[in-house]
Amino acid sequence: MTQRQLAELSTISVRAIRDLELESTKAPRIQTISLLADALRLSKARRAELESAAGVSWDRPLIEDVAAPPAPLGPIIGRDHESGALAVLLQSSGHRLLEIVGMPGIGKSQLILKVAHDLHHSRRMPVVHLGRETARREGQPPARRGLIERIADQTGCEPTVEDVTGLFAGKDVLLTVDGRELDEDGRLELRLLLHCCSGLRVLYETSEISSAFGGSAFSVFPLSVPEWRQGKPADPDFATYPTVQFMLSRCAQLYPHIAADPAALSALAGICWLLDGIPAALEIAASWLLVHEPAQLLDIATRSPLILITSPIGSDDALVSWLKRTVGSLSSEETAGLSRLADAETWTVEEAIGMLRRPPSDALRVIHLLRTYGLVRQVHSVHGGRTRFAVLNLVRHLLDADASGPTGWTASGAGHVTRADSIL
Repeated sequence: MTQRQLAELSTISVRAIRDLELESTKAPRIQTISLLADALRLSKARRAELESAAGVSWDRPLIEDVAAPPAPLGPIIGRDHESGALAVLLQSSGHRLLEIVGMPGIGKSQLILKVAHDLHHSRRMPVVHLGRETARREGQPPARRGLIERIADQTGCEPTVEDVTGLFAGKDVLLTVDGRELDEDGRLELRLLLHCCSGLRVLYETSEISSAFGGSAFSVFPLSVPEWRQGKPADPDFATYPTVQFMLSRCAQLYPHIAADPAALSALAGICWLLDGIPAALEIAASWLLVHEPAQLLDIATRSPLILITSPIGSDDALVSWLKRTVGSLSSEETAGLSRLADAETWTVEEAIGMLRRPPSDALRVIHLLRTYGLVRQVHSVHGGRTRFAVLNLVRHLLDADASGPTGWTASGAGHVTRADSIL
């Protein structure tokens, strides 16, 4: 491009451009540099290089160039402790990559959105949020794009590693990534960004346990539930649990006075307990309130909880599929250990070691694995007593279903569980 052509595009005089090239102008105006950058259609990283070479800068923070992350779709149930802990970790220098691990429907995506939203607005931290890409046409999977390309779309820079690292260099930035969207090339690009950008923090969502990145795992477990038992009178404290409050909110339209009904309150507490406090399971169960009263839902959950967490429109069996796949991935020794632990209502680690009939080191490895996978949850303990655990109720029923064979349960599709005499 000639000086005259550049002058016409930028509205700067030919003489001014010539003086810049000959370095006759020692202190160019920032407006002049900006017009040149616009005329040359420079990316943000290249523009920053030009401004640096000219000794000028708009001093424009990155937070003004990226869109705010979307707010969570609804209230986050009982995750104040987790969101606070994540915010603290992300602001420390030792936790640049946090893998948010948990089963489908446990609330990972909403937790990440809450943390990203809070950091963006309260701490003025730029957030590049890469949510799941939607299919371009109905019924077709989305075309997979590279990590760098998606970051470039969010920030407006050129889709090159050089431009993205130039944009992030020297800045505190939070990047949120859904692990299902990354192939091996994307994971390599993520490692490169972490290596080149010292201020970059990453929240990486996944349902699978992996040490591929060497980051810190942050497990998201089921929510706390009332220690409900069949036939016991309702405890007024049931209504203080976030899981029960969630179910009450879903009942409000159809049953506006349900909170004052001890029997109905006990039924909702029982549903929360039988579905292990898993947000997605409770959401699906609540959708059945259109056709079943709480007492009927409790009866279904008591006999067939896996049916209750099947969506009425049959569109979401991710949780059941994950449970079947995860239990199926266990070794025969681990499966036998899980079955023994499921036979006990609750147990301490010391009691579990005795039940597993293995050397303590082997037993502890199995317990740790089951806890990490999320197949075991912590239960309330007497103050000052040992921490107690229990196998998820959904896992117990899944083990029973496998043991009952084809006469009881069948699997259709990828883990979709049905029963021949379904009461739904």
